[in-house]
Amino acid sequence: MKRLLVIAAALGALSIPVRSLGQAPEPTPSPDPLVYTDPAMTFRAPPDAVLLARQEMTLDNLSQDMQPVALWVLRPGKEDARTISLTMEAYGGPPDQWVSQFESQTHGSQEGTLIRNKTAISLKNGMPAYFVEIAYGSGFDARKEYAIVWADGQRGIVLAETTRIGDASADEARRVLGDVSAVRYPINQP
Repeated sequence: MKRLLVIAAALGALSIPVRSLGQAPEPTPSPDPLVYTDPAMTFRAPPDAVLLARQEMTLDNLSQDMQPVALWVLRPGKEDARTISLTMEAYGGPPDQWVSQFESQTHGSQEGTLIRNKTAISLKNGMPAYFVEIAYGSGFDARKEYAIVWADGQRGIVLAETTRIGDASADEARRVLGDVSAVRYPINQP
């Protein structure tokens, strides 16, 4: 829960208005609310996702700490609502070593964090990544996060679905997060 509150608080500081979960759907604005794209990656959220906030991110804006870039919600207003978050940090080290840094940061972020089932995968276009399952919290605050984690030579990136324990499965998370492609970040672009 603490991690969701931190993401929500950080996104609340964005200049993009956050929609109330009870509002009626609005016409599709430009850019498409389901798509996040930049020079090195593209993610398409599922058709039933609702964009809560998005921040355009440049390499100059990134720090050494994870920063929220976009947040969607699935099943808004329902007891089993889920969030999809896209977070990034500046990372110029070897891409295959970033997942270890992510794990270290995640362990230090909350008490009782358990990382398991780290699996090497490929994104939609073949970019290497890891699928990681994370459990944290206890009792009614217990959460499960399924994350796709990779580095593109300039950034460490985490695309995650977070839910209450038992409300989603790894297979469902792979489907929800699966429409993502990435390449090494173009160094010669802004």
